[in-house]
Amino acid sequence: MFKMIIKNSVWIVISALLIGCGGSSSSIKNSEEEGVLPFGVGFGGGASFKFQDENGDTIWLSAVDLMLDDDIADNSYYQNIKNFDADKFQELHNYISHARYFTMWLTEGWEESWIDVDAINRAIKAGKTPVFVYWYFGDKLADGMPSDDEVDAYHQVNQKLRELLDKVEGEKILIIEPEFNKDVVLDNPSKFVTIISDAIDILKSSDTLVSLCMTDTGNRGVNQTYEKCGYDNCALGDKYEWSRAKDIYDGLIDKLDFISFQEMIGQFSRDPADPGSWDDPNPKAYSDDEIGIDYLPKRLENISSYLYKLYHKPIYLPYMTIATATWNDSDGDGKIDDDDEIDKSGYEAKANQVYRDINTTALRDNHMFGYSVMELFDNPRHDYGGYQFFINNEYHLGIIKSSAVDEEDNATNGDIEFKIDLDMLW
Repeated sequence: MFKMIIKNSVWIVISALLIGCGGSSSSIKNSEEEGVLPFGVGFGGGASFKFQDENGDTIWLSAVDLMLDDDIADNSYYQNIKNFDADKFQELHNYISHARYFTMWLTEGWEESWIDVDAINRAIKAGKTPVFVYWYFGDKLADGMPSDDEVDAYHQVNQKLRELLDKVEGEKILIIEPEFNKDVVLDNPSKFVTIISDAIDILKSSDTLVSLCMTDTGNRGVNQTYEKCGYDNCALGDKYEWSRAKDIYDGLIDKLDFISFQEMIGQFSRDPADPGSWDDPNPKAYSDDEIGIDYLPKRLENISSYLYKLYHKPIYLPYMTIATATWNDSDGDGKIDDDDEIDKSGYEAKANQVYRDINTTALRDNHMFGYSVMELFDNPRHDYGGYQFFINNEYHLGIIKSSAVDEEDNATNGDIEFKIDLDMLW
């Protein structure tokens, strides 16, 4: 658990990090002078994770139990999960118990029943920090700014959320409108600033730390050497794109506790230039150099440094994912033939290397206090029926997989396998 105070551009942090079964507290009175910040890694996917039993019925695995239950392998409820591997779940707990942050998503139609406040409060007492990612307008912003009636409805939901947050007894992080930096928003900065400013006035309290989260947009190619990127190549960063949200951040800077950005990358996705229809996506595959995957750890250092120097606020990466499937259009028809052309583990080694190469010391030096993996488990129905920007790769966003079959199974199975070395994270 930590508390941040922004005063005269000095970040004062009071932190308590749970280590193993015991807790230890440390305090940094002048982090700017000492140059040392507490740094933690978290995980996301929800307050609970959807698994299934032998009959296909849902079993919800609590994120808090996964962190705090030292005997999770012997939990009689979780033992009903299909193909439950007790030893693997115990091993996972041993890693996850060291996580600092746990992330829950709240969409437009969220319900309070999704959130177990008592469990969250137990986690806070154990030294954990809950992160609420508030995805209200989401991708609808790509179609235009909300109407006055839609804004009024938004603020009514904000009041409902404030009432929920007030029940959470301790410091919590609230990430507002992640991926907001879409063209229509950047073209209407004043209206967006007003909407979000009013939202913060409703949502913020003394122990709610608020941020607005941008997408790391822009060029990523190793062979792209545009001057506007500001680096030897654009895989290292794109300062022009990162700067486009400045008017919005400047308009809100006094109300934000820190600046946040997200990273989502995959070997294939919808073609951004020609995405296709909702039900008939137009896929595009990338080479390693085209998406600059090998440069991503350095890009994280560059964007965190750039954002701190621009706004003089601490930096956080609330969700990051490297989709781990690959697509080879072997018949050249421009369509994905699921079983024949998808290698479901094709990018696992690449993802593992990226996480291994992340330099947390350098990130801390850039005033970044942590990051979280977006999804802990692969979900065989992730955004099924939705827009699915990553198409089939939507089912491979996690760092842990199971035998669940994409689009056929309704939930994850219990024969879990780690796709990356978790000791790099925790």
